[in-house]
Amino acid sequence: MLRGRKGQAVVEFALVLPVFMLMLFGAIEFGRAYYNVHLLTNAAREGARTGALPDRLESDVHGAVNEFLQGTGLSGSWSTAIVLKDTAGAVKSGGLADAVEGDRVFVTVSYGFEVLTGSLLPGFTGTVQLRGRCVFRHE
Repeated sequence: MLRGRKGQAVVEFALVLPVFMLMLFGAIEFGRAYYNVHLLTNAAREGARTGALPDRLESDVHGAVNEFLQGTGLSGSWSTAIVLKDTAGAVKSGGLADAVEGDRVFVTVSYGFEVLTGSLLPGFTGTVQLRGRCVFRHE
């Protein structure tokens, strides 16, 4: 009765293991990506808060974002985009130097997230573009 079932556990394990590993590494990558989005959002918040203060320039915003992200240990390169809109929602082309009270400062921080388990999971190779965004009213 047990002669035909000696390798049953090994076969079941071999069938379940790839699915389990796919779920495990997928959860790890999702957690890493979510953590990085959280860091990018906080960096954008720091930059937007700096840009909302009177007499600040774009270089101050870039400096605040870079300082925050370097402090977190996030490796690689990121980019910061700053957009200033007036109270009607139109984009102001003069930058933060022309900002008046009530204008909105939009800061977007982008980062190329490199997937670590790309060789293990088919289709998950290369980088994924992640973004964090924040808006503050100019004081």
